[in-house]
Amino acid sequence: MCALLSHLLSSLGDWLDFIALLTLFTYVWQADPLLISMLPVAYAFPGILFSQAAGVWVDRWQPKLVLICTDVFRSGCTLLLLLAPSPYLILSVLLLRASIGTFHLPAQHSIIRRIVAGNQLLEATALIGTSSQLTKIIGPMLGAFILSLTSSYKFCLLLTAICLAVSALLLAFLPSSVSHCEKNDKTIITFRMDWMEGWRTLLNNRILIICLIFSFFVTAIIQIVDVQLGVLLREIKPLQQELPGWIISGIGLGAVCSTAFFSRIKQSISYFSLLCAGALLMGSAVFLLGLLNTATPLPYFLLVGIICGAGTGLSFVGVQFSIQKETPSSTIGRVYGIYHSILNFVFIAAPLTGGWLVKKYGIDHLFLVCGFFAALLGASGFLLRKRLMTTKKRLLK
Repeated sequence: MCALLSHLLSSLGDWLDFIALLTLFTYVWQADPLLISMLPVAYAFPGILFSQAAGVWVDRWQPKLVLICTDVFRSGCTLLLLLAPSPYLILSVLLLRASIGTFHLPAQHSIIRRIVAGNQLLEATALIGTSSQLTKIIGPMLGAFILSLTSSYKFCLLLTAICLAVSALLLAFLPSSVSHCEKNDKTIITFRMDWMEGWRTLLNNRILIICLIFSFFVTAIIQIVDVQLGVLLREIKPLQQELPGWIISGIGLGAVCSTAFFSRIKQSISYFSLLCAGALLMGSAVFLLGLLNTATPLPYFLLVGIICGAGTGLSFVGVQFSIQKETPSSTIGRVYGIYHSILNFVFIAAPLTGGWLVKKYGIDHLFLVCGFFAALLGASGFLLRKRLMTTKKRLLK
């Protein structure tokens, strides 16, 4: 329970933080659009550079201690944001904090693997997914509410620092057995050897590598259109500025419902089937968005958001569950580090590609094409599932 509450507070702080900084750059400093676009880059770029190295060190150190130190340092960096007088200093502190944060996810998943029994991993993974999706709904709403009451972004940043500090305090109450790392003879094992062992663990597992490659392809397709949602809605219904908020709320609601459902499932479920179902739902929702027009009633927009959210939840549970089940506990930090470094690259490259494609082919066509290919991937995965998942043949000898 302490680990779940800690994750909830940490995720909530991240969303409060992002809302505060977006308000600061957009409304207080009236920053240039290019400068504003550097905010998500500052959040994601350190993950590309340092996630794999962080995963190696997490497997060498005590994951409980790593999480506590990470939250404490992130809380301190958030307090520094309150004092930063310019956008460039803000971005510099964000890069530092995001670099420290690369240790957080590998350590968190390492702890889950240590404290949760194998037959409860699906339930635990779904609970983590549910809490993550809840914070995506609560965080922006709470941030907007605080800003409307106080008109100060600094209060949101202060609350973020408090959330991270309380998260670190809760982690201190985890059982001492969590701090125990499975140690082999590390005296003669170099950092490079540990890093290579993480890649070997990933590439030697047929099921895991197929699941991750499938997830990366689907994520890239969806991310191409994700940040272009506002552009599409601006063309369809230019006078209804609240429409993106309704769709995002629908996505959050669908994701919470799907992950909450699987948190109550006790039997084992094929994680590749979850990934395929998620791709099919997300692709269908994106394709439907491309078909909507000015005459479409508002409830249909919300329904499409719920369908997309359900697919998002299924995909999250599928990929997290596959890593938890297929990775030995001794290398799980390294595998998560590899996964997140590639994922952060996708989060940066895909939206930039989407912006170029919108200018070249138009927003409607982009949603239709991306939705079609994502749904096609999901349907093809279902058809080929038995052939792909029958054996765990080694890909590397």
